[in-house]
Amino acid sequence: MSPHNLHHPFSGSHAPCSPAAHSLSSLPDHPEIAAALDVIRIMKTLGFTALMVGGAVRDILLERPVRDVDLASDMPLESLRKHFRAFETGRSRLFHTLCIVHQGQHLETTLFRTKHSLPAERPDQEDTKHSLFLQDARHRDFTINAMALDEQLDLLDPFHGKKDLDRGLIRAVENPRERITEDPLRMLRAARLACELDFEIEEKTALSISGLARDISDVAPERLGREILKMASLSGPRFARGIRLLDRLGLLPVVLPEVDALKGLYHDPRHHPEGDVFIHTLRAIQCNDLAHDSLNMALLAHDLGKTDIAARHPGTGFYRGHDRAAEYIIRQMGQRLRLPGRITRAMQAVAANHMRMHGLDEMRPSKILEMVEHPHWALLARASVCDHAARGKEHGKLQQKKIALALKKIRPLLNEATGKTRPVITGNQVMQAAGIPPGPMVGRIIRETTAWARDNGIQDQNLILDYARNLAQELQKENTRS
Repeated sequence: MSPHNLHHPFSGSHAPCSPAAHSLSSLPDHPEIAAALDVIRIMKTLGFTALMVGGAVRDILLERPVRDVDLASDMPLESLRKHFRAFETGRSRLFHTLCIVHQGQHLETTLFRTKHSLPAERPDQEDTKHSLFLQDARHRDFTINAMALDEQLDLLDPFHGKKDLDRGLIRAVENPRERITEDPLRMLRAARLACELDFEIEEKTALSISGLARDISDVAPERLGREILKMASLSGPRFARGIRLLDRLGLLPVVLPEVDALKGLYHDPRHHPEGDVFIHTLRAIQCNDLAHDSLNMALLAHDLGKTDIAARHPGTGFYRGHDRAAEYIIRQMGQRLRLPGRITRAMQAVAANHMRMHGLDEMRPSKILEMVEHPHWALLARASVCDHAARGKEHGKLQQKKIALALKKIRPLLNEATGKTRPVITGNQVMQAAGIPPGPMVGRIIRETTAWARDNGIQDQNLILDYARNLAQELQKENTRS
């Protein structure tokens, strides 16, 4: 099955079925799951219905690690506060949600989504459970998220979510257009889940997303940003597949117009046989085998500056200065999507410095140290290897060798215990040798004297002091002339 095929023909009815068609014999040993089952039992003794719902049920069935456990209940929020330790979340008012703290675990608990209030004379609790969840599940996003577990570990599965799990399908519940209209973010979530689970998007769901793609512009930017970061937290190959899915579904121009603009930007095939700038970007991401959001986002953005250079110098195929041009584009992108500062800074650091990494092994020791002492050095090194590997594995291996040679060149300058460098002269030594007071000039002399000594292999302290003294005199003359 091709991981990039959006259409997956499937025959068979998807009308609501018997909701407890499957029962689990056991659950993974997980403190949140244990706490959730206890809350469900307590609510039942109080005459209410509660179920474990959503992604936790899906991940239990897939035998994947369970992250957050959510509950759905018909217990009024006032009663929840009375019987449990509970507090509001950012979703509380909109979704009638409280976070229950039980057995030290935080359980997000939401009222069942129903169109009608419950009658005063309530039917049998078991019948209520099925009817409540059927109404609730009708408004969940995908069949694989529209399943629930009760305290007996019976699976309530009114829309064949288990069958879609087995077939590897992301299918909207009942009417795809209605589910998307309820929350257009579901279009982006479908692509992210398809990559995360290595699933396909069912044909009608994919067609509906393509038809409604422009509606995702109605979603709050910070929600888009969070979903993109969830996708970027996957391995590089999965994230690259996610970007391709966004492109094929028509979401990329709306969600990430900066990335969409890379399509068709010419690359000289002598240097980039893999294709244009967009294809190169995806190949670079694919070469990252780590599940690392900062690295994936940095690779996604490292060539964004080429769009600015291409606009100013169309048709040349040369992008001199694109590394610096990317910084502004990334800042705007980060602000638009409300990306965390750590992500934006990582993206800017890689974009601004990735070209310098090409000739790292040929740099003077002081320049290599300047790169190695950059706060994003580890990210730069990994991104550089991926950037080169996009042209072919042999290019990635060659870049790894160049980085190793550069590090070997500066090894004598590093403290063996700490792995860090220190200046060859102190501030007190500069002030005493040059007879100058504390100030910015002292720092400049330390930096320039240290760079000179490192590049020329100078260790003689007398020579270092003489250089600092002469440099101070030159700087003082410059200040006098200005």
